[in-house]
Amino acid sequence: MDLLQDPRYKEAPVYLFFEKYIMDVIGELAIEKEEILQNIDLQNVFCTQATEWRDVVIEVLQLSSTINIAILEQWYKEQEKVRFSHTEINANQFSRNFVDRYFDENSSLDKWTEKTLADAKAYIYESQNLEKA
Repeated sequence: MDLLQDPRYKEAPVYLFFEKYIMDVIGELAIEKEEILQNIDLQNVFCTQATEWRDVVIEVLQLSSTINIAILEQWYKEQEKVRFSHTEINANQFSRNFVDRYFDENSSLDKWTEKTLADAKAYIYESQNLEKA
């Protein structure tokens, strides 16, 4: 089935690309998918100034400069939850859930105070260091 025929993406095809953006941020985007995305002329599809696929997604959705922090903070929190339940995270499902939560009208994802942003950055830093250990 053509993914863009999926009801989820038919109305808002940019959601598919946002999900791939999220996968890229968390380091779970397969190289083959990355190559496919680089070869799609998203600039023409979405009529943007940006040319690189990630930048097109950012422009179309008007994502903030802190979106990667929001994604990574949620990713590491999810990893922390499953670590204790001895299950695995499905990165595709995580990206879909993130998109759904991000566009929820009451979403607080990527909304920061100085303190919450600093805390999120520190949490990500600690989580990344735990991964390396």
